[in-house]
Formats: sequence, C-alpha cells, structure tokens
Amino acid sequence: MSLRLRLALLYVLLLALGLAAFSFGVYLVAQARIYNAVDSDLGDQASGVVAALEPLEAPLTENDINSRRQQLDDAASTGAIFQIRDPENRVLYASGAPIGRSLPVPPEGDLNGPTYVTSRIQDSRFRILYQRIVSNRRTVAIVEEALSLQQTDHALAEIRDVLIFGGVTILAVAGATTYALAGQALEPVNELSRLARDVERTADFSKRLQPRGGTEIKELIATFNAMIERVEKALLSQRAFLADSSHELRRPLTVLRANIDVLKDPSVTKDQRDACLREMSVDAEGMGRLLSDLLLLSREEAQAIERAPVDYTAVCRDVVDRLKAQDRRHEIVVQVEDSIRLRGDKQRLSQMLSNLLDNAASYTPQGGRIELKLSRTDHVARTEVHDTGRGIPADEAPHIFERFYRGEAARVSGRDGAGLGLSIVKYIAEAHGGTVSVKSEPGLGATFTVDLPAARQA
Repeated sequence: MSLRLRLALLYVLLLALGLAAFSFGVYLVAQARIYNAVDSDLGDQASGVVAALEPLEAPLTENDINSRRQQLDDAASTGAIFQIRDPENRVLYASGAPIGRSLPVPPEGDLNGPTYVTSRIQDSRFRILYQRIVSNRRTVAIVEEALSLQQTDHALAEIRDVLIFGGVTILAVAGATTYALAGQALEPVNELSRLARDVERTADFSKRLQPRGGTEIKELIATFNAMIERVEKALLSQRAFLADSSHELRRPLTVLRANIDVLKDPSVTKDQRDACLREMSVDAEGMGRLLSDLLLLSREEAQAIERAPVDYTAVCRDVVDRLKAQDRRHEIVVQVEDSIRLRGDKQRLSQMLSNLLDNAASYTPQGGRIELKLSRTDHVARTEVHDTGRGIPADEAPHIFERFYRGEAARVSGRDGAGLGLSIVKYIAEAHGGTVSVKSEPGLGATFTVDLPAARQA
C-alpha cells in the first residue's frame, strides 16, 4: 500500500471517527429535544383533562364521569387519546376506540408526580403520561394521556438518514480530495525516489533536484542534494587520492626496479652494490612512511583515534626536545603552559606536532627562529607554531592542507615529501574535535594555529 493511499485512509478514518461522534451527539440532542416537546404536549393535554375532573373530594365514580361527560367529550374531540381510571384501575372513561381503550394499566408502585412511559400499542409506539389526582393525601383518580410517536420517529429517522448520508458524502469527498492533495504533496518525494534510483543505476552524481513543496519537503530535497554533492566530492577526492598516491608510489618503485636490475648484473662492483642497497633502503623506508600516512588518512576517525587522558603539555615538550636534538640549524623557542590535558590519542597528537615543526624547519632558513606556544583559554587548548621562513603565497594558502599538495617552493627546491604532512595535521586536529588554521605573509613567516578541546581542570 502506497504512502499516498495510507495517508488518505488515515485522514478518512480520523474524519469518520470525528463525524461519528459529532453525528451521535447531534442525534442524541435532537432526540432529547423532540421527546421533551412530546412530554410537554402530553402534560398540557393531561392538565386539561384533570381540570375537567376537578374538584374531586372522593374516589372517582360513574356519576362523576356522567356529570362531567360534556367537558371530557370536548377534550376527546380534539383528537387527544386518554383514559380515566378509578383508584382500582377500572376504566371509567376512554377517548376514542379502539386505541383509547387499549392503553396499558399504570405501572405498579406509587406514581410520584407525572410518569412518562413509552409503549407499543397495535404495532405503533406511543408516549404515555400517567397523572394521579390526589385529594386529602389519597388517590381519587388516574388520568392516562397518550400521544403517537409516529411523526416523532419519522423526524428522528430523517435526522439519522441526513447525518449518515451527509457523513458518507463528506468522507467520500474528503477522501478523494485528500488522495489528490497527498499525491501533489508527495510528488517531490516521488521525484526524489526516482532520482535516487537513477543515480544508483547510472552512478551519475551530478544530478540535483530543484527545491519545491512545503518547508519539510524543501529541507528533505536540500538534504538529499547535499548528500549527493558530498558523495560526488568524496568520489572525486577518492579518484584524485588514488591517482596521486599511485603517482607518489611510482617513483620509488621505479627506483627499486632499476636497482634490482643493477644488482642482477654480475659485473657490478661492491661499491655500486652498496650504493644501490642504500638507495633501496631509503626508498623502502620512504614508501613505508607514505603507506602509513595513506592508511591513516583512509581510516574513519573512530578507528584511527584513541580516546584516553593525555598530558598535552608533556607531549609538546617531548616533541620540541626531539626536534632540538636533531636540528642545530634553527633557534627553537618554546612557551608551554603547565597542566594542560586533553582526551585523545597521544601518539597521533605527537605526530601532529612533529609534522608542524618539521614543516616549519623545512621552510625556515638556517639561523631562523621557530616558536611553539601552548596556552589555554576557557576550554580550548591553543597550539601555535610560528616560523620566520619565507611564508606562504596568498594563492597557495587555501590549498596547503589538501592531500599531496606541494607549494612552488617545495617543487623548486626538490624537497622530499609527498605533501601529506599538513593533511595529516588537519585530519588529527579535526578527529580530536578541533580546528587548524594558518596566517602568513610572504617574507615574514607563517603561524599555524591548532585549537583542541581541553579537559576540565580538577
């Protein structure tokens, strides 16, 4: 069953329940009002008969009826149906035969005031009023007044039929209208479904759907378009990633193959063989580092990053100490606040800082200055790495965190590296819930800033 049909049926069901409750309430109110009107008419007619009998001081007798027969016949001539009984329930007067003489006896028990009863007489329903005439605290006569309910029942039947027919008509019209409107409202969803099937069939992620419909439908279409765009970018990025990684791996593989061919030559001298082996070892280590970086960037964050308490202050100092031990060409300055802790992966954080410092050392001339500053503001641990190198050109700054991107200075100088260092910095920072940014002016150096969420202080 389609969603369109389910929505229409659900609306019709809810509307049917509402109409049924409303119709039932209307019918009950109409029935009560009509019966109240019937009872009022019976009361008025019975009052006329009682007035014709009064005054009565003793139980009603035939003589009393005969003395008041003219008044009673006048009341009967109006078409009223009534009987007059003595206290022993004997009928002393009945208006009109045969119905007048067919009225049932009063119900057993005391009749405290007017008593109304609905009864069937000769296959017709009648409303009957029993009214006692009391004198000196004893019953002296009983008046029975009856009124046919044929017109009343007919009026109630008409009301019932109108409510049923009207309700069915309303449900039919509402159902058809809802089905049509639901089709129009769900048409963007159907288009979305067709587009999804088309994309799945053709693998063409360039298609988009124009926003239309209500707010919710527009949000759904916008979300779907954003998802398709993200998938398209991911596929393009994956293709570029594979192409770039293949290109980066091709050079060391070519060198390894060439050296292997050289080593197969029996005329190669020992010095040549040793040189080939050293070159092969360097290229193998470079390939190992490249594959390790590629593996890191290809993983999901949840798989690549551990979540454990880390003394970030100690990590910064350890990384700087290792750089000082290896780099004698630059002035290295460190300003690190104490007791800054994070929740994350100590090894990856160390790798992030090492990449930033190595990048600064690579582009800072001998005698230049490299600064590492760590500070805490509110719940943010800010790491700043500043160098006095040549800086980053404005046209290259937006791309330096892209994978395999190497600036003009790196290409001209022929420095080793695949252009993954800063990509890994960005990946690790974002995997820890942080951000990385850079500010630079050509000739004045560059400053990389990493903001990470700091752990609460004890």
